[in-house]
Amino acid sequence: MQQTIAACGVCGSNGIACISETQFNICFNNQPDNSTVQECPNGGTCTSLLIKCSNAANAPADCTAATCGCTVDSPMFVCTSRTTFAQCNGAEVVTTGTCPTGLTCAAQRGGDICVDAWYLDGEIECDLAAPAS
Repeated sequence: MQQTIAACGVCGSNGIACISETQFNICFNNQPDNSTVQECPNGGTCTSLLIKCSNAANAPADCTAATCGCTVDSPMFVCTSRTTFAQCNGAEVVTTGTCPTGLTCAAQRGGDICVDAWYLDGEIECDLAAPAS
C-alpha cells in the first residue's frame, strides 16, 4: 500500500490538494488548479485519503494549524497564518514576525516572505487568521 504524505497545497493520490481544513483545489497532471477553490460538502474535512472530504473522526485534515509553522523538516521561513511568519531551525521557532498591513505571507514561494495577495493566484500557504496578540 502506498502511503500519501499529507501537506497543504500538494496533490494527493486522490486528485486533490487540500488548501485549508475544508477547502481544496482539483489537480491536473499532479498540479493543483488554483483558479477555483472547492469546498467540502456537509462540513467534511479535506484529506488525501481516497474519500476526498470525510466526516469520519479518524480522518484528520491534511491542512490544519499543525501544518502551519515549524516542523522537523521546515525550510528557514514558514507562514504561521495569512499574515504572520516564523524563522525555523528544524521544528524550533527562532523568531516570529508579522507582515506589513495589506501583505500576505508567502514564505515558501521564494523571494519576499510577505507579498501582495494577487501574486499568490488564490493559493494561501497558511489559511488561518493571525493569532491574537
